[in-house]
Amino acid sequence: MKKMDPETDFFSGLIELFYGEKVEDKLKYLSKKVSWAKDWPKNDVSFWNAESFLWGCKISKETRGLISRELKFLSEGQNLDLGCGAYSYLSSVCFDFSEKMLKLNDNCIKSVSGNLEHKLPFKGQEFDSVTAIFVLNYIRNYSQLFLEIQRVLNKEGIFVMVLGAKGINDWQKQKEVNDFDKRTWTNKLKDAGFNLRGYRKENLLFFVCKKQKDY
Repeated sequence: MKKMDPETDFFSGLIELFYGEKVEDKLKYLSKKVSWAKDWPKNDVSFWNAESFLWGCKISKETRGLISRELKFLSEGQNLDLGCGAYSYLSSVCFDFSEKMLKLNDNCIKSVSGNLEHKLPFKGQEFDSVTAIFVLNYIRNYSQLFLEIQRVLNKEGIFVMVLGAKGINDWQKQKEVNDFDKRTWTNKLKDAGFNLRGYRKENLLFFVCKKQKDY
């Protein structure tokens, strides 16, 4: 039997991990031999690089369809997708700290690598809409990010944030830095200068936000 290369072996291990096998030590060892997975899972970029390959397994077809339908009203404008990972629901300017994931994202009209904990590298009022899908649980400096979203949106721009209503899965929870409920997120978005409509559909929370006039 032909021996697998470290990258292929790492992929196989990720699938085993997804199905509950105890292969973390094996994957940590293999990650040393895979350039984009160094210091997995401790390193954030390596962690999300690996998660991108399992995106299709971890988010069901039904969930993807629901999100796509809810975001369809944004499809005519220029969208900025923050923390897009390996998949965007709209053709977008895609922003993520993982260059590996950006390369896998077929809906990118432009790829920009950067850190959401820092100010965004875009001009003021550059976008018709901004989306952040399953992202805000992992952002410490979310108050600054909300203000930056305000800045890059045009006057009639819309920001849509999507989160899981039941929280995130146990494996990804190791990277979670906040776990606010719907009411708390609503208040934080209002404090950042948004008028918004928040609603739940199935197991998802949607926050559709517009700028207040004095912002």
